[in-house]
Amino acid sequence: MKYKVVLILFLGIFILMLSGVTYSVFTSEATLDVEDQDLAKFIFQTERLDKINLNLVNMEPGKTLEYPFSVTNENNGVVSNVSVLYELTLKTYHFMPLDIQLYKIDGEEETLVMTCDESYSRNANNELVCNTESFLMTHADGVLDNYVLKVTFPTTFSSSLYADLVDFIDLEITSSQKSEG
Repeated sequence: MKYKVVLILFLGIFILMLSGVTYSVFTSEATLDVEDQDLAKFIFQTERLDKINLNLVNMEPGKTLEYPFSVTNENNGVVSNVSVLYELTLKTYHFMPLDIQLYKIDGEEETLVMTCDESYSRNANNELVCNTESFLMTHADGVLDNYVLKVTFPTTFSSSLYADLVDFIDLEITSSQKSEG
């Protein structure tokens, strides 16, 4: 009888090992603050936003408007706990013949990031949609990336044909957690 119990127990363990069933336990002491996990935000005129709407009603030939803004991964001194990839998207009907250029500012140096023109595609609402490449903000330090959007109405388009055109620019930020790898 003793041998039968040992044999059945041994066969049971052997069959369990061959079947590939494993048992594991995972515990973690990590805590997560999910109160406000917006990853990257615009700072525009001291407001923190995900989207900026620019009305171009007052544009006239020969005029250039500049819109400085920043993108950051911190809020009230608290830095995001994850590395962030973010992308800037410009949407406009582009009815007016505007030159729309986005520059990244590093100290005194301005680097052209994007020129929004008809080389980009239009969406279902007939808006011209221009996207930047993705930019990385690491979680180790608070990062403040400075930009300026320059919108110019060239003087070559001073015809009365453009007199009553109205346009807009929506500037959006999309961000996501950077996965390792």
